[in-house]
Amino acid sequence: MSGKQRTESFGATWWGRRWRRALESLGATYPNPRLPHGRSLARKGAVQDLVVEPGRIRAQAHGRGRAHDIVLTLPVFSDSDWEKAVEALAGKLRHAAALLQGELPEDVDDTLREVDLSLFPRTGELGSTCTCTSKNEPCAHAAAVHYVLAPMLDADPFLLTRLRGRDREPLLAALRAARSGSAEPERPTIDRLDPETLFTARGDLAAIAVHPHRPDGRVPEALRLLGEIRGIDRESWQHLVSAGQHARNRAWTLAEGT
Repeated sequence: MSGKQRTESFGATWWGRRWRRALESLGATYPNPRLPHGRSLARKGAVQDLVVEPGRIRAQAHGRGRAHDIVLTLPVFSDSDWEKAVEALAGKLRHAAALLQGELPEDVDDTLREVDLSLFPRTGELGSTCTCTSKNEPCAHAAAVHYVLAPMLDADPFLLTRLRGRDREPLLAALRAARSGSAEPERPTIDRLDPETLFTARGDLAAIAVHPHRPDGRVPEALRLLGEIRGIDRESWQHLVSAGQHARNRAWTLAEGT
């Protein structure tokens, strides 16, 4: 992304705010005017030509007739790190679904922490250089770049993965491959369901793979699995089938949102 960036708020999504807080948490270490000055520069549109690349963010900060070149750096994941990250994310259906929709699930770092990784800067990881004369790191110009990136992350969270070394399409392709290549869980048959624990289970509903399809004219699956019911006549059976078909059609209509 290039050009001027003007914003009054820095981070509307949780991941944009998380990026901003990674810088502001340093305020306790060095209470000085660099962060407020950086916010002011960002709001004034001083940051231009911001480019996100694997391992670094390049930009210029303009002010008082001068331009300063800034580079923020963040270590990229190795190929083996990304393999572990993809495996961990693909193992959570809700994570894979959110990423495929262009969003980051709020507990994504909890999952990545299980394989000792984080998309966001960890202590000591984020570095910066600037052509200004400040001896502090980060300087106000680097802080301004950090703030300007937050709303960019709002619009495209995959800038985080690019910083760590994976662009959106290769990452999503790897997630799809991991999901499609995973073994299908064994589906319990009706005679193996335990009525004592069915409604008290605390499993992750989002992890249940569902494959809805438009209803046809056949006997509903639940009735087919039940098979012949003793003591019910043909007419009553037909009424039961009809009610099941109606319920199935209604469920499909609700699922479509019509």
